[in-house]
Amino acid sequence: MPSRPFLRSPAFDLGWFVLPGLLAAIVGLALGVLDPQPPAHDSLLLWIAGVLLVDVAHVYASLYRSYLDPIARQHHRTRLIAAPLLCAWLGFLLHLESPLLFWGALAYLAIFHFIKQHLGFALLYARAGAESPADRRLISLALWTCTLGPVLWWHANLPTSFAWFMPGDLLTGLPPIVGTLALWAQLPVLLGFLARRLVLARRGRANPMVPLLVLVPAACWHIGIVLFDDDRIFTITNVFLHGVPYMALVWLAGGRDRLAARLPRSGPLALLAGFYGLLLALAIGEEALWDRLVWHDHPQLFGTSTGELHPLLASLVVALLAVPQATHYLLDRWIWRVGSDNPALAGQLGLTRDRDSGAKST
Repeated sequence: MPSRPFLRSPAFDLGWFVLPGLLAAIVGLALGVLDPQPPAHDSLLLWIAGVLLVDVAHVYASLYRSYLDPIARQHHRTRLIAAPLLCAWLGFLLHLESPLLFWGALAYLAIFHFIKQHLGFALLYARAGAESPADRRLISLALWTCTLGPVLWWHANLPTSFAWFMPGDLLTGLPPIVGTLALWAQLPVLLGFLARRLVLARRGRANPMVPLLVLVPAACWHIGIVLFDDDRIFTITNVFLHGVPYMALVWLAGGRDRLAARLPRSGPLALLAGFYGLLLALAIGEEALWDRLVWHDHPQLFGTSTGELHPLLASLVVALLAVPQATHYLLDRWIWRVGSDNPALAGQLGLTRDRDSGAKST
């Protein structure tokens, strides 16, 4: 298939898939240098902007590619039924055994999901650029190395002032030398990756989105995890890089079409408002339940809670409230594969359909 450096346009692709992570890296680095002392209390504004408006909202964007899509309901019917039921049941059992076990399992699932999304975006553009299987393998190696390196370093330097979900959700005991070696191991891989990109550029096959979608996540994971021990910086470099591009991709791959079918006379801004409005309403509803029933962190937003729940009821509530997030992690394994299970996806993204299952979007 012919090489295509952008899915829609340079402005759209760079603005939605690269710029959020680049700005997050710049803001995180500036915050760490100019304001190195984290405040005693978490920032409500950062929680609203990062967690509520982006991180939680983007989870529900999967609805446009699954439960709200009649073709997806046909092709993924069993998965759409089984995934939330499985997540609820396993979540209840894990939390009943130990809340920390539940959050630890969810944290590792989330880390894997985040890394796979970075990989999926880069491979999506590698596919659009008609890159070779060897180049795709090098892209995968570079992304796994530059994300797992900081994660291993994190494990080797626990405890830190930030956590994925809650303090103690990651395993401890990894020797510090392992984290140091993991960071150094990135150097030859990234140098090899960059050298290959230069070779391709000299041959007129630069495919600019690919190196950006490798280097920007690498910068964010290093700034948020390795350079600074600051929950603010970890949040900034984590959620915007992940959530904003995902919502943009869903908008291209079904979200816009779902709204246009329901609101045929609406303009682009009205469609975009409807697209995000649903995500925001669901995010606010979910976070209100989390705060009233479990966390009790934001009474100024959601009111005073009714008190602590019985442990059995608490496990049930936590498991049910985590179902959208956990289901999002699982379904992304299938709803982004080009092929017979998602027959419209290739056309929505401007890709030709083939039998290659190695290029995933998330």
